[in-house]
Amino acid sequence: MSAHYVSRIALVWFLACAAVSTPALAIEISDPQLLTQMDALQLQREAVDAEHNQRDRACYHRFLVNACRADVARSRRVRLAGIKQQELALSQQQRALLKQEELRAQQQRLEDAAQQELDRQDRLADRAQRARDLAQRSAEREAEELERLARVAERAQRDEDRAQRMQDRTELEQEAQERAAAQTLKERALAEKQAEHAAVAANASAAAAPEEKARALEEKRAAHAAVAASGASASEPDAKQRALDERRASHTATVIAVPLKPASKPASSAPAPAAVQQKESAYARKQQELEERIAERDRRLREQKGSQSAPLPTFP
Repeated sequence: MSAHYVSRIALVWFLACAAVSTPALAIEISDPQLLTQMDALQLQREAVDAEHNQRDRACYHRFLVNACRADVARSRRVRLAGIKQQELALSQQQRALLKQEELRAQQQRLEDAAQQELDRQDRLADRAQRARDLAQRSAEREAEELERLARVAERAQRDEDRAQRMQDRTELEQEAQERAAAQTLKERALAEKQAEHAAVAANASAAAAPEEKARALEEKRAAHAAVAASGASASEPDAKQRALDERRASHTATVIAVPLKPASKPASSAPAPAAVQQKESAYARKQQELEERIAERDRRLREQKGSQSAPLPTFP
């Protein structure tokens, strides 16, 4: 390795150290007393150098040049040694001040670092507090949203229940109307059956009326014959004769009002009970068909509604 290269490395290292120690030099030079003393020592050094240079030049005009120059050099060293001791003392003071300044600067840096750490901790705490506040606000918003959704769901459930109740009421009204219609149909069928029974009874009574009238007429005739026989055998007063005449007149009026039917007529009224039975069987079939239709309608309604609706009661 060449000496030039080593000198260049040393120069670079010296410049780096100088660049690093620039704040310390600035701190050292900033002391006015040390600066004044350093300036005074520098002036003394310059004065000693100037004086001894002049004395050294004067030695060349003497006979003993080397001895003169040796004396001058020795005097220079003595004078410069005193100045150097003073400079060393000042350097020690400067190093002490520099050390104090460095300690203060280090303390300041530590305080600054601590303050920065506190500030950082405060910022972190503020950030964490903001995060907690944000999370709390988010939780509150979520809770409010859940509460709103619960209210909406409750409102929807109430509306659904109201609609279900209205539907149930409508179905109940419809079922009631259907039951009323079925009851009306049943009552109508019952009225028709009663009318048919009344018609059958009227026909039967109409068929039996001539026989009763004929029997009553026969009884009256027998009574009149008995009265005539008793009137002919015994002599009674005119009152009895008048009574007999009145009975004859009433009998004659009855015979004229209700004439006797031919003998073939009563024979035709004999099948009247069979017709009544036939009508009763037709009514029973209609009643059974009506009940079957009602049961079929109930089954369809149960299939449509499932297990929600109870079957309609069947009428007896």
